Amino acid sequence: MDMVNDNGRQARNARRAGMTLVELMVTLVIFGIIIGVVFGFLTEARQSYTSTRQKAQYQQGLRAVMSMVTREVRSAGCDPRGAGFERFPVASATQLQCRMDLNADTDVLDAGPDEDITYAFNAGTGELSRTVAGGTAVVLRGLTNLTFNYYDEDGVLMTALPLNATNRARIHAVDLVMDGVTAKDEPVSYTTRIAVRNE
Repeated sequence: MDMVNDNGRQARNARRAGMTLVELMVTLVIFGIIIGVVFGFLTEARQSYTSTRQKAQYQQGLRAVMSMVTREVRSAGCDPRGAGFERFPVASATQLQCRMDLNADTDVLDAGPDEDITYAFNAGTGELSRTVAGGTAVVLRGLTNLTFNYYDEDGVLMTALPLNATNRARIHAVDLVMDGVTAKDEPVSYTTRIAVRNE
């Protein structure tokens, strides 16, 4: 009787001692599926992070340029000594020239601070350039469109572009519309209306 109990005990202990090949294979398949799901999630999270970062950097560049253009358009026509120069010698859909006498020396020729500034959009290259006395520099790349719109004192859009001298003198506000595409082909668009201070 003791021998039968010992054999039964040994058989039970043998069954508890390890895993069968089928159990091992099922465990490995489940583990592989879990690893695959986690790896896929991490890959997607990294791609999303990279895309979001690139879009944020691109938007930051758009905002910085928009802030610079806004500051300079608002200052256009600053003429503390009454020298009598034209505020906007050029005003078209893709080009805007603004002049100001920021150091009150009766001219708009200085380069520090810049007093004669021209912004020009090149649709072929998608670049916005800024020309001052010191030369021309590209301030923004990757644009699909850039448009300047001009409004008179009553808020009426002036559509006969480029504006003639009479209409340039009537500019009360300028809309700047910038459209671009990030490295991941995500569209980005910014629009601002800039009120001209010196009329």
